[in-house]
Amino acid sequence: MTTVGIADTTFARADMAKHAISELKRNASVRIKRYTVPGIKDLPVACKRLIEEHSCDIVMAFGMPGADQKDKVCAHEASQGIIMAQLMTNTHVIEVFVHEDEAPSDREFAALAEARAREHALNVIKLLFKPDQLEKEAGTGQRQGYADAGPARV
Repeated sequence: MTTVGIADTTFARADMAKHAISELKRNASVRIKRYTVPGIKDLPVACKRLIEEHSCDIVMAFGMPGADQKDKVCAHEASQGIIMAQLMTNTHVIEVFVHEDEAPSDREFAALAEARAREHALNVIKLLFKPDQLEKEAGTGQRQGYADAGPARV
C-alpha cells in the first residue's frame, strides 16, 4: 500500500495536516505516517526520516512562517533543506507553507490554510495515481488556496 508522509510543526497556528489527511483518505486508499516537529527548520530532517525510515512514497511538509523578516529567512532555509531532502532521496516532498501575512484576519488565515492543505493533498493523489491529469493542467495557472489564475492570454 502507498504511504504518504505528513510532516508538520507545533509552531503552526492551524492544523493543516488534519485537513490534508482527511482529503487523502476521502480520495485514495493510502497509509498515513505523521511526524510532528517543533519548528519549520526541523521539517527537512522529518521529511527525510519519513522517506528513509518509514518508507513513505511521497511526503507533504506543512509550515507556517511568521510575518517578520527573520521568519521569511527561516522559511527560505527550510525550503532549501526540503529541496535537499528531495534530491537526496529522489522522492517528492510537497511543500505546503502558509505565511502569516497572507491573510488579514484569523478567519481568512484558517480558511486559506485549510484550502491549501486540501488542494495540495489532491496534488499528491495526482502525482501518485493520476500523473496524466497533472500534465493536462500544465500551464493553466493553478493556485492552491486561492482562485486559479488561469493561462496567460496571447
